[in-house]
Amino acid sequence: MEFKITKKYLLDIASLRLDCKVREINRERKVVSNREYYWEHGINKKQKPKYSMLSNEEIYSSNAPLIGQIRSGKINKKNPHLFTNSAVKAIYNNCKFNPFETSFGLNEEEEINFRKRNMMFQTYDEIFFGSESEQYILETFFPTALMLDILYETYDENLWRIVLGFVPLNVVFEKIKLNVKDIRKVYNLLIKDNWELLLTGIFRASEKFGFFGDSIKNHFTLDLEYFVDFYNSYIPIEQEGQNRLARVERALSLYYEEVLKEKFEQFIDRKNDFEYQSIESMIAIQKDAQKYQKAIIESVTTKQLRISSSSWDYDFLDELEHLNKQEELTDEYSNLLHVTRISNMIDKVFEEMTILQSKHEDRNHWGGNYLGYIQKYQKGNEILDYFSTGNSEVLKPLILESEKRENKLSDHLRERLYIKKHPNSNLAKEEFEKKEKFRKRKYNRTR
Repeated sequence: MEFKITKKYLLDIASLRLDCKVREINRERKVVSNREYYWEHGINKKQKPKYSMLSNEEIYSSNAPLIGQIRSGKINKKNPHLFTNSAVKAIYNNCKFNPFETSFGLNEEEEINFRKRNMMFQTYDEIFFGSESEQYILETFFPTALMLDILYETYDENLWRIVLGFVPLNVVFEKIKLNVKDIRKVYNLLIKDNWELLLTGIFRASEKFGFFGDSIKNHFTLDLEYFVDFYNSYIPIEQEGQNRLARVERALSLYYEEVLKEKFEQFIDRKNDFEYQSIESMIAIQKDAQKYQKAIIESVTTKQLRISSSSWDYDFLDELEHLNKQEELTDEYSNLLHVTRISNMIDKVFEEMTILQSKHEDRNHWGGNYLGYIQKYQKGNEILDYFSTGNSEVLKPLILESEKRENKLSDHLRERLYIKKHPNSNLAKEEFEKKEKFRKRKYNRTR
């Protein structure tokens, strides 16, 4: 399997991640002298920048253009997997907030805090797959890409059933499949004519699918973290700074064969209410009824019955029923009434199934229509945009959101270090006063 969509997503996000982190570090470098002046004196006063901006050359002096290519997402024959191993090590070691601070001589705990407050990436895995914060914000993107690839490249009946648990998609799928037997062609037609409906079914599947046991060890979802754990277990890292994106296609194929196929089957074997229901026979009955209806209309004239509606109009059956009440229809007109009833009744059944599912799964998610399920939750609009256009710029605001969250923790650690180095600063005095107030408040409560 090739996993083209998933690979593109992982490469896109890795490129944007590096670019956004460099920009975030440069934003911090730009304001750090002003901030530290305030920490020291308690006065806001503009200062000269303390550090120069983090450049591609500072990150990787022997091949700065490669860093520029990585940040812009450029891939070529010489570098088909975005990173090289040497570039990975350079990024891990040289992307610093403070270019002069090093971890030399620090113990294990001090080195961890050093990386948290000063380094762009805490681990090599973060370079390729992102931090916990980023994975949380983008949690539905990886499962969406993964399912799109599997549905296209192999007819995994169990995964189709999970995705087709979404009733409106199931109806459209079976109607197409009745005329087109090749599942790949059905998939292509869904993408072409029912893209948002397909993505809604996939999004719903990513929310529904999963196993949750008594402990975290027994949990399993389609989230990226489970794939990364599998990757590191089945294809161990052979050398420091190894580009994990270079072998991601093999890892994804193994992941599908060794883990996902069995998990999909287990999920289907568990009886889940409001999940997949086989409606193939109902679609076939409706198609035969509509075919018979068309043949009758072509052989006899409905003008004699004074029917103004077309057979595909909702009013068509109402007019037939009205005529039948006035005088019972006979012969072919009677058959026309019955086959029209059958076709409309099946549509009504599908409508009621959709309503029941909607109510069961909380209408707040649906917003009154199926697109509400994806557009209002888990970055649904961005998912639709990215996977329909391939425009990676859609992802940038989400990564920046993650960077801002992580920077709050880094700021706290930088404050702790500044206080430690400058015990007489205004920041240290403010911190001491806060602790004293808290200590007195706690003392008064216990009296």
